Amino acid sequence: MPSANRVLMAVALALALATAGCGGDESEESRPNEIFVEPTAEPDLLPTEEDLRDRFEGIVTEPYDLLVGTCFNQYRYLDRNDLPAQLTTAIGCTRPHNAQVYAIVIHDAPPGAPYPGEKAVDDWGQMQCYEQFEPFVGLVYELSELDIGMITPSRTDWEGDNYHRRISCYLFDRNRWLLKTDVENIGL
Repeated sequence: MPSANRVLMAVALALALATAGCGGDESEESRPNEIFVEPTAEPDLLPTEEDLRDRFEGIVTEPYDLLVGTCFNQYRYLDRNDLPAQLTTAIGCTRPHNAQVYAIVIHDAPPGAPYPGEKAVDDWGQMQCYEQFEPFVGLVYELSELDIGMITPSRTDWEGDNYHRRISCYLFDRNRWLLKTDVENIGL
């Protein structure tokens, strides 16, 4: 039986490679350079906070403080204890950036309601962000080159004194290229 599993795995791998090679990927020449910028290669190891200070662009901000229309970058690094951490910077939309906030929705759970769980919050947020996509971009999600991301409240935020229910919907390139323009009404 192990050899049958290996054959199935080899067939699945071959199909995946063949599918990946067929269409779908756009060449660098077909991507409009006034909208997209190829990202620089990521290092194998996360940089330290000290290394990152010389490389980040924009104004350091809390992810929950980003407003609709704000373009931003997120940097991952190792903190002083060698634990993964993240830094968010707000940046002008004409500078290369990872993403842009296009909607902010507030979960309809009343204050004091128990945290429904990460999956429930994500599912609700995904539905709300999907509905806000076309009005901002000017094209239905299924035809767009952009994808949807979310900044959602944690259990601590949800159950804290302020009952944080805010979900920030943001756009990013499906191929993980950097954007270098405001994507509102871009129809892409």
